[in-house]
Amino acid sequence: MSKNIIFPYVTFNKFVDEPLLKKLSLFYDKILVSESRFSILEDASKKELKEEFKELHYEYSVWQYLNENNVVSKYNNFNDINDSSDDIKELQDLMMSVVRNNNTDIKTADEKIQPLIKFYLSHDILARIDTLKFRKSDELNEYYSSLRNFGTFNTESKKNQVIQFILNDIPEPNNSTSWEQIIEYRSDLDVKNKYLALMNWINKVSNSNMKLSEIKDEYDYLYNDYMQQFKLHKMKYNNSKLEVILNATVNFITNISTGNYTTSIKDLFQFNVKNAQLLQEEAKLSGKELAYIYHTSLKFKNE
Repeated sequence: MSKNIIFPYVTFNKFVDEPLLKKLSLFYDKILVSESRFSILEDASKKELKEEFKELHYEYSVWQYLNENNVVSKYNNFNDINDSSDDIKELQDLMMSVVRNNNTDIKTADEKIQPLIKFYLSHDILARIDTLKFRKSDELNEYYSSLRNFGTFNTESKKNQVIQFILNDIPEPNNSTSWEQIIEYRSDLDVKNKYLALMNWINKVSNSNMKLSEIKDEYDYLYNDYMQQFKLHKMKYNNSKLEVILNATVNFITNISTGNYTTSIKDLFQFNVKNAQLLQEEAKLSGKELAYIYHTSLKFKNE
C-alpha cells in the first residue's frame, strides 16, 4: 500500500520548501502536488524574470527532475467540488469563513501576521479536502496532508498521530545533500526492506488497543534497543571483517609463494560467507522494526 502526501505547494522567490520536500521523500512513497499550483511556477519559468526571482528557474527544474524520478507527481483538480459528505463540507465551510474574515484594518504587530496565517491556513484546508477526496476515490493506497499549521485541525486518527511523531525523527537534509543521493537511498533494496518493516509496525500498533502514549513508549524502547544492538553488531562485523582480511592476506601471500592458488580462492570464498552470515545476524536484531528510522537518521543527519 503506497503512502502519499498532499503537499500544499506555494511559490516563493526562494525555494524554501526544498529541505522539507527532502524530508518527506524519505518517508512517503510519493509527494502529490496540485496541477493548478504547479502551473503557476511553470508559467513563471517561461518568462523573463527579475534577478530576485531567478531562483524560480532552479525550483522548476528540481520539480521536473523529481517528477521524472517518481518522487513527486502532479494531480488534476477534482471535478466533484460540491461533495456533500460531512467531513468535506465542514472543511469547505471553514474555507469560506477564512476567506470572508479578511480584516484589512491592521494595527497591532500580532494583527500584521494574520493575513499570512490565513493564507497558509487556506492552503492547508485545500490540501485536507484533496486528501479526503483521494481517500474516497482510492482505497488501495493511503493519503495524508502536509500542513503548515498542523495544530489548526483535529488529528484524524491514531495512525496519523503515530506517523506524525515518527516523521519528527526523520532528518531534514540540508542543501549539501543532493536529490541524487536521496533517490539512490530510496532505491536501495536493503533500505526498502527496512522501510517496509517500519510500515508493517505502524500498521500493527495503529490497529492495536494501545494508547498513543503506550505506542510512543514502545517506539522509544525499540529504537534505543536496536541502536545499542546495531552498535554491538557493527563492532563484531568490523572485527570479524578485519580478522578475515588479515587471515586471507597472510594465506594469500604464503600460497602465492608456494603456488597453492586453490587455498587462496577458498579464503576469498570464506570472506564472502562470513559477510553473508553477519548480514543474516543483522536481520535478527531486536528492534529491527525501527531500523529504517535509525539508518536514515545516521545517513542524513550530518549532511
